[in-house]
Amino acid sequence: MLQFLTFAIIFGIMMYIWSFVFLNKNNDKLHNAFLSLISFVMLWMVLSMCNTYNSTSVFGLILKTVYWLCMMSLSMFFLFFVYRLIRKKLDAAFYIFAGINTITIIMRYFYPIDYSDPTFWRLSLPVVAPIMSASFTLPAAYALILLIRRYLLTRDPQQKAQIQYIFLGVFLSVSISVISEYVLPAVFHIHLGISLMYIAILIFIVCMFVSIMRYKLMNMRSEYIYRRLLSDSPEGVLLVNRHRKIIYANNAVKRILHSYGITDGNLVADYIPGYSFEENYVEHEVSVDTSGGVIQISLTQYPTDPGYSDSAKILKITDVTLAKREKELLAKKAITDPLTGFYTKQYLNERCLDCAGASLSVLFIDIDNLKSVNDRYGHMAGDKILEAVAVYIRNNVRGDTKIIRFGGDEFVILLEGTSADDACRIAERICRGVADMDLDHYNLSQKVSLSIGVANNLMLGICSVSELIKKADTAMYKSKSVGKNNVTLFTETDNDNLKEMLCI
Repeated sequence: MLQFLTFAIIFGIMMYIWSFVFLNKNNDKLHNAFLSLISFVMLWMVLSMCNTYNSTSVFGLILKTVYWLCMMSLSMFFLFFVYRLIRKKLDAAFYIFAGINTITIIMRYFYPIDYSDPTFWRLSLPVVAPIMSASFTLPAAYALILLIRRYLLTRDPQQKAQIQYIFLGVFLSVSISVISEYVLPAVFHIHLGISLMYIAILIFIVCMFVSIMRYKLMNMRSEYIYRRLLSDSPEGVLLVNRHRKIIYANNAVKRILHSYGITDGNLVADYIPGYSFEENYVEHEVSVDTSGGVIQISLTQYPTDPGYSDSAKILKITDVTLAKREKELLAKKAITDPLTGFYTKQYLNERCLDCAGASLSVLFIDIDNLKSVNDRYGHMAGDKILEAVAVYIRNNVRGDTKIIRFGGDEFVILLEGTSADDACRIAERICRGVADMDLDHYNLSQKVSLSIGVANNLMLGICSVSELIKKADTAMYKSKSVGKNNVTLFTETDNDNLKEMLCI
């Protein structure tokens, strides 16, 4: 009865652990190895209870045979778990131990075994018992040697803590086993069957479970965390290890990067050129060329464990292509005159400040008598004239020329890399072309003309665009004073004496 009650309680706890691991399992090899180990332990526990009934039927013999096979294989499953824990590939040593274990199991067919004895170390046969004990112990001992070696060599504090928990489980389970099999029967003459062995195995499994849960939580994702925070997140998420390889990629990041073939083990740099594992990005924007075209993405990266230098990192990826386009459009609207399509005075004040170095000529243009047009025909007619003049100006300068609507009827043209003489020729062409414009389709009887002032930075020795505009403005007023529909170049012969020279 005691053995049955102990079995029921411990099996219930083991079932809870097994269910938790199974329901939250992923492709992590460590957790799959742990799941295999605990599955075999639970099978052995069930069969050990069946073994207490002395059934001589074929079914009973089959159950007892499988029970022995499970018991003999437990150490191999523990060794397999250790290989996965220390990330060691299955090597010749593992297969040698597996072969010895298999041969030992086959040997039972050549020696009569009393299946009523629940443990192989209790067998009275002088040959079978030591062989089976050695076959069972050697893989477990080798697993402990691997753990000790990894504990001494690793600098990973998380793995050290994991191994410490496993050592604790081994120490407690072995101690309880010694008490159950040797101390109690020999000293106190108490025989509890394998009840204490159940407790020993439970302690061992719990220590391994706590080791995984506490220090590998990122790999033991619950269904809620996995689906809600990662899988179904509208924001792209990558988990990246210290080798810059992808551990996990959610659906959103595949959609954002137009790469549905992203899989674990791929390099992040294959999808995001210039990616740096060492840098903790904070809304860092980069352009990425994808199969769907060039997109703009924002990167935010931080470690899963800030206290560990080689910790895996979470890389959050957001598609900001549309947001960036909207932002650029708003910025462009803020510096673009809606009527003419030219830059506004705000653009001039913010970005066109210095003209040192290369030659820069400024044209300051004023539409003559636009006020009288507005007064006579209305502001709608005046706006049509502004549009027509703007179109003509744009068509008669280079495409990259900066043109600013400086005032209601005033324009400033910045002619980069243009000498004073070339600037005068351009201004002259614009002045004459506008004067010859046909405005009959606007139902306007009067002609439109321009007064233009020209100033060149190299000629005047000026480095400030605003100062150069003032000089061109002065020259424009000179054009008006001599009858309008003219172009005037501003020149300076000395510090005090100014001279304006008519170009046409």
